[in-house]
Amino acid sequence: MVGGSGGVGASTFAAVLTSVADRATLIDLDPVGGGIDVLLGIDDLPGARWSGLRTGGGRLDPEVLAAGLPRWNATPVLAADVAPAVEAVGEVVAAAAARGPVVLDLPRAPGPLREAGLACCAMCVLVAAATDVRSLTAAAAVLRSLPDVAVGLVLRRGGFGVAEAVDLLGAPLLGVLPPIDRPAERVARRVAAGIVDGIAA
Repeated sequence: MVGGSGGVGASTFAAVLTSVADRATLIDLDPVGGGIDVLLGIDDLPGARWSGLRTGGGRLDPEVLAAGLPRWNATPVLAADVAPAVEAVGEVVAAAAARGPVVLDLPRAPGPLREAGLACCAMCVLVAAATDVRSLTAAAAVLRSLPDVAVGLVLRRGGFGVAEAVDLLGAPLLGVLPPIDRPAERVARRVAAGIVDGIAA
């Protein structure tokens, strides 16, 4: 999951995606995002964050990993309180994937950490806002910066029409969410369920 610009709710949608997938794990790879545990209100729960995770030198057991993380509802969450070691990303994602689906909350800016995360992904979901030219231009720049990976678009309604925004961005549309200032939980869960079903098919 990656946001086309700041404030579009990509991290929140990443969490919603885990809530509709059985035995999913949410992994935060955005060390400047403020911590997904803070966003979800679980920052006071005990459990490992990236700073407390020890990798290398042995097999990382999927169930031990899940049991050692704080949970948002039923979802184990690995928050980026520090920048994860790039070489650890693949190992941790592989361990979590042995247990069930993994959703990665990725940084918008290109870099080794984002590339390591994308290398583990079956699909990258770009969350963009059709609010104004600046938001769509930013989303188009993020889209261009992604490597050769399958990308789908989740679009938040705004001043631009959906068809116009999709045509401008040129990525397949996976679903449409209400504007960021309107309640969207039921719609977000429906869109998320469609993405999970599509990947599993």
